[in-house]
Amino acid sequence: MNVWKLAWRVSQHEPRSFWIGWGFFVLFFTFPVANGWLLGRGFQAISDGHTSTVYWLAALLIVCETLRMTTIHIGAITWTQAWVHMQSLVRANMLAAQMASGGLEAGQPVGSAGEALTHFRDDTDDVTQFIDGLVDVSAGIVFTVLAGFVLGSANGGAAAVLVIPLAGVAMATRTLDQRIKRYRGADRLATAAVSGLVGDLMASATTIKVNNAIEPSIATLRSLVDKRRETAVRDRVLDEGVQSFSQGAADVGLGLVLLVSAGALASGKFDVGQLAVFTAYLGWLSFLPRMVGRVLARRKQAGVAVERMRFLVADDLASNVVTTRPLPIGHKQARHRPHTHRPDRAPLRTFAVRNLSAAFDGSVVVHDISVAIERGSFTVITGPIGSGKTTLLRAILGLAHQAEVTGDVLWNDRPLLDRQAFLVPPNCSFLPQVPQLISDSVADNIVLGRINGQADHTRLAVALELAAISEDIAAMPDGTDTLIGPRGLRLSGGQRQRVAAARALVHAPELIILDDVSSALDVETELQLWSNLAAAGMTVIAVSHRAVAFDRADQVLRLDAGVLVS
Repeated sequence: MNVWKLAWRVSQHEPRSFWIGWGFFVLFFTFPVANGWLLGRGFQAISDGHTSTVYWLAALLIVCETLRMTTIHIGAITWTQAWVHMQSLVRANMLAAQMASGGLEAGQPVGSAGEALTHFRDDTDDVTQFIDGLVDVSAGIVFTVLAGFVLGSANGGAAAVLVIPLAGVAMATRTLDQRIKRYRGADRLATAAVSGLVGDLMASATTIKVNNAIEPSIATLRSLVDKRRETAVRDRVLDEGVQSFSQGAADVGLGLVLLVSAGALASGKFDVGQLAVFTAYLGWLSFLPRMVGRVLARRKQAGVAVERMRFLVADDLASNVVTTRPLPIGHKQARHRPHTHRPDRAPLRTFAVRNLSAAFDGSVVVHDISVAIERGSFTVITGPIGSGKTTLLRAILGLAHQAEVTGDVLWNDRPLLDRQAFLVPPNCSFLPQVPQLISDSVADNIVLGRINGQADHTRLAVALELAAISEDIAAMPDGTDTLIGPRGLRLSGGQRQRVAAARALVHAPELIILDDVSSALDVETELQLWSNLAAAGMTVIAVSHRAVAFDRADQVLRLDAGVLVS
């Protein structure tokens, strides 16, 4: 999407705040035109000896200046509201794309926490800064046109010279177009790398200390920070260079105005009033060239931000970044939690994969997989490291990029058109190899929301029993209300895995897909888990390397280099 159109759609999400804020800022920069004109009339009245007129003009000048200060105060408050709306819209759309399970809004997952930070903080800020600059430019245009009209009535040549610095700034920014984009893009990538590593180091501080890896970790961070410093300085120097050039062009323009007007000044064609107007406007005439230079540079930076953000939203379309949606901002608006849509339960009879292939960066990872699974059966997928087991599961679930996946997944002999939307609870649950827990209670980690009523307590108890962790939770001081710490730090590896398994089981899914849960479980616990799932009549697809899983399985699929082998 064109950056100008995108900026327009962002600005018009809350048009009332935007236009009121814009109007007050334009008024703020328009009042100096009136102030300069009143000042010129006042000096002319003094020259002509009209004392009473001077008093009236002085009073009007005080009123205008008071109104100017009032407009900037109201404008700042209103524009802050518009700013919050604009940033919240962009962030809400990116967040919705990340949270959606299939459907029109589902986007691609963000690469890392650092990358997410730069998208949600820095890229969003670049877009709103561009819009903010457009407001400044529009206000500068209004002032320059009105001031040029007033100056033109005294000296037409002086007014015509005002366009020269604007042309110079536009040409310079156009010349630096690709460099501005390249430098800003490199700086954002370097910032994401530093932010991501800092987050990882903080999360794994204990591991780093017990392995005496402090110095190597700091060395890695130092190298990324050095790279970030290099890209940041380069980006900042270019940005400041554009601003300095704009200021210089404005100063050159003022010098040209002085040269053009020098003859009139020397010959006395400018009377005292005209000279006062001319002097009052000089300081303000540099504003527009400076703002034009800034907004042209910000347009390039906003283009980089939009290009980066579009990969997070559905279909990689930048227009999805500015999709209109209600935002619970402002005390007059009803605050409500968006409804989470879950598909209706579709009782499973048969589940099948037909000619499924998945490729990444042009390389085929999983090739032409076909398998049929009956309700209540236990299917184990095994194979050496790197054989494509996790890729197969993600392709089945629709979590791999759809453009790189071919083949069909069938539910009761009907192809699933949107697997990511359909294969969620209560139809399907997925337990990844590395469970993700939050710093909250056991119950909140499993239910992922507030427990309401006996039905939720019953579902929770059943899930704990099926996941073979009910005895562990009962032994904890606060039971299911026990806080487990950041990422489940207070639990053992096996307990974290089983709490995550309980989360996958709490909705009694028709199909459960487990990615190598045995890596964190002892043999006895794993056997109990498989026995519980079999007794509950669950349909299970599990990645495993253990004989105990093979013994329980109805069928074992062996992958080698992405291909099923007998």
